[in-house]
Amino acid sequence: MNPPAPRGRAPSRFIRGRGRGGGGYRPYFYFRRNGRVIPARGNRQPGQEAEAGTSAGAAENRLPPARGWNRPASKRGRDTNLDCSFLRPENYAAPEDGLQVQSIAVDNPKACPGWRLYFLRDTYTEDSDQAKRITAVEAHYQRNPQKYDFVRIREQGFFKLPALGIVHDEQLKKVWPRLAEDLREHPQRSLSTLAVAMHTVVINHNLDANDTTAPLEQSTLEQYVPPPTRTRKIYVRPEDFTPVELTTGISADRVDTLFSVRGIVSSVGEPTYSIAWQSFRCSRCQTEQAMRQRGSFQPRPYHCKQAQCVAKDSFVPLRSSPYTRISAKQIVRLEESSLSLIADYDSILPGEIDVELRNDLVDCVHVGQEIVVNGVLKLRDLGEDVTTATGSVAGDSNELKAYLKAASVQDARHKKREFSERDLEAIAMINAEPYSFKLLVQSLAPEVHGHELPKAACLLSLLGGGAGGVNVLLVGDPGIGKSKILQNCAQITERGSHISGKRGAQSAQRLGPTFTGRNKRVLQAGGLMTASSPGHCTLDDVDKLASKQAVLLQCMQSGEINMPLPGAFSTFLAQPSIIACANPQRGQYDEGRYLLQNIHIVPSLLKEFHLVYVLLDKPSVVRDISLTAHVRALHAGAKKRAQIAARYALKPKTSDSMCEGTFYDVRTDDDSEDNDSIMQQDYDLDKRLELQEEDAELDLLPPILIKKFLAYARQNVNPLLNEAASRSIERFFMELREDGRTGGGEDTEQSQLGSGQLLGLIHLSQARARLDLSNVVTPQHVRDVIALLTESITQTSLKAEGCGEMRRGSRKVAAAGGGGRASQLRNFVHMMQLRAVALGRRIFEFEELKEIGARAGILTGISQLVEIANMGGHLLKKGVNMYEVVPD
Repeated sequence: MNPPAPRGRAPSRFIRGRGRGGGGYRPYFYFRRNGRVIPARGNRQPGQEAEAGTSAGAAENRLPPARGWNRPASKRGRDTNLDCSFLRPENYAAPEDGLQVQSIAVDNPKACPGWRLYFLRDTYTEDSDQAKRITAVEAHYQRNPQKYDFVRIREQGFFKLPALGIVHDEQLKKVWPRLAEDLREHPQRSLSTLAVAMHTVVINHNLDANDTTAPLEQSTLEQYVPPPTRTRKIYVRPEDFTPVELTTGISADRVDTLFSVRGIVSSVGEPTYSIAWQSFRCSRCQTEQAMRQRGSFQPRPYHCKQAQCVAKDSFVPLRSSPYTRISAKQIVRLEESSLSLIADYDSILPGEIDVELRNDLVDCVHVGQEIVVNGVLKLRDLGEDVTTATGSVAGDSNELKAYLKAASVQDARHKKREFSERDLEAIAMINAEPYSFKLLVQSLAPEVHGHELPKAACLLSLLGGGAGGVNVLLVGDPGIGKSKILQNCAQITERGSHISGKRGAQSAQRLGPTFTGRNKRVLQAGGLMTASSPGHCTLDDVDKLASKQAVLLQCMQSGEINMPLPGAFSTFLAQPSIIACANPQRGQYDEGRYLLQNIHIVPSLLKEFHLVYVLLDKPSVVRDISLTAHVRALHAGAKKRAQIAARYALKPKTSDSMCEGTFYDVRTDDDSEDNDSIMQQDYDLDKRLELQEEDAELDLLPPILIKKFLAYARQNVNPLLNEAASRSIERFFMELREDGRTGGGEDTEQSQLGSGQLLGLIHLSQARARLDLSNVVTPQHVRDVIALLTESITQTSLKAEGCGEMRRGSRKVAAAGGGGRASQLRNFVHMMQLRAVALGRRIFEFEELKEIGARAGILTGISQLVEIANMGGHLLKKGVNMYEVVPD
């Protein structure tokens, strides 16, 4: 029986050396599996190798019966006829920890001065293939001095190696034809070969630049001259040698190969620093050697590596030697972002993988940054005991987790998305459709029927983003489909995050950056930073995130998030486009109340949304019949056909929803009275986007195809406004501001459409042109955007009778600014009378009177004002906290 492993020791499957304690022979390499010891060389005893040619029966007669770890297996045991031949060294590669070198002698050859920095075990041979490859790579570096700055490489300790420059070198191909394949299949050895060649070139270049015959400068009291240092280890940063892959493609055969993944940094750990190697010099023979350092205990050499030297102590540590290396390590977590990945953020989350950064790559990334990582795929034993539900330890955990040992990190902003030929054909088919705008709107959340304009606004917001972000807010009755629209938007956005306010404080903590982990040392990016430019953050039930509305407001206004730290203050860049929805406070939207009275959102936050839509569930026989037919056709498959015919090439086109004939003529004279007002044009975009009877054969697009189309349009199309479109936007903006002035009488208050909304109008027009893959914004594109904005303004205003007078009265009250008690009473009475006309009733509760007073700018003394109005005959008290407004 094997002695049980102590509790304090971490579980291990591979042990090197003799067993701990007692008795029989332990093989030099053996394995512990399920409480039993398995030798690396099978079930042979020492000395059996010499007798392998004899028969098995004769060997058994000569050997004494085996005991202990090598006893014969029981016929009833699980390990009957156990064959350990697969564990032999020729069939099994020992883990990297088992092959690590503990100490090395610095015996570099003259042809390769930095050999022992990169190859610890191998011996340099001049006529070997390895030496020929190193010489060929050195020649490649020397032939391209404009690509490699040797002085800078020596100072930095690393250099970038693009695949395009070295793979197509014809002279290098003759010596190393499988360079790209070897780098992908055997990255560690190939990277060491490329690095040691650069190390040799840098040393030779440094010797040529410095005159070795000149005497060295000495330090004086007035001037300090640093001593010359030897070249330290140089690291290679390969780029574009492997295509970007999904984490789902990780398998056992991909371990120890080069792997590339693209994603967003979701969390960043604290950097750790430790000494990895310590160099020593023998005081007797002056031979230099290096020892690997582990943990807090620093071992020292106990004998000299030179065979003729017998020194056992007096080894001098060399701190400035290149073989004395400090290891810097940092773990970051990457959230995968790919066009081939669809995540609904409820049941399917984006893939995540841990990335280990070392040396100069430490602190090269920040949370919320989108990067492309090239590295060596490794497996890590979690080393934790599995505890059952009762609290007992179930046994040793052999769970392995894949992680990426980074070799290079690239910023994804400078790396475009790649589209296959099949993707481009599908994008051309969508663009060739005469009703492409209608097709995309209907394909977005097809379960939601009858709300085409809000879906069109969300679609244009997804085509914006970045510096041209468009924020959209959906307000309406519960169960109307707002959450479904947001979930579909989160699925098809190129880079996004989804936060649901239904979880309360837990969701609010995910909005901004926070510190997590056992010691609160891991910085985790929130949803706003994960979806930063050019991304979209969808907020479900934003009215329930009351504790974080200040963070959201700061992000939408300044594009930054502030985070207080102990003794410091940090600022993070976050510029996402927001698509949010909110439910009414009283369960159902009250059309007789203002928008701010229906939802729990601060006015300053509401002003940051460019488009606000109210989705109401009104009873309608025609709409109910259409909705029933839509649901039946959707689930019966009537809206599917074989393919979309590619009738046109991939080029800008005119959408059917533009309606060129009814669009107004743009003239050079803006004051001409012959031009009709834009607001009075008979143009119903909602009707054009609805499904008609002739659209029964409309083939809806899958979400992954919409995602690729939007990503292609945003990456390759950058439309600009022509003169006619600019005049159209200017005229519409001036008409809205003029309407705000005339509606307020003598009031000079400007309309709610300010400079921020004007910028959003331009971005919406560019997004509308981008949807048609057009590089020019035309007046027809502006017309669709004007229809969307007009509908938003109409829906968010009061629909009750007399609402126009109430808005004008509210602007007068706001302009009055409170004033004295007499002016407050006059404004308060006027607001009560307008409210009574709008609602069609004159009985109000005291709480409603307080809301009316708040709208009039009266924040204090409302009880005294109600009493004064009652004493003056403007109000009649009808009961406890019940008052009747006396009309004029």
